[in-house]
Amino acid sequence: EAEKLSIRELIIAVTARQQFVGTPAQVAEDIDHYVQSDACDGFILVPHLTPAGLDEFVEKVVPQLQDRGSFRTEYSGTTLRSHLGLSHPHRRNEGVRAS
Repeated sequence: EAEKLSIRELIIAVTARQQFVGTPAQVAEDIDHYVQSDACDGFILVPHLTPAGLDEFVEKVVPQLQDRGSFRTEYSGTTLRSHLGLSHPHRRNEGVRAS
């Protein structure tokens, strides 16, 4: 009989992924290796517990990645557009007046 998986469980089951297991220092070292060797520019994290599964990662691993230069400490802009260095698009209705 087929397993009855939730959408989350199905996505986890069918997507290729690297597992990082160990102490916060070991996990940070593994992730840092990929980032520093330009093998990736980011990761999609799937915690084993939700919704609080990322708390420990954020509290213990992210600071170590920041110390290594593999995770930003601040954003360069105040909006996503400015952070990505994108200019504001021209308004389509610029110069048009309502009657």
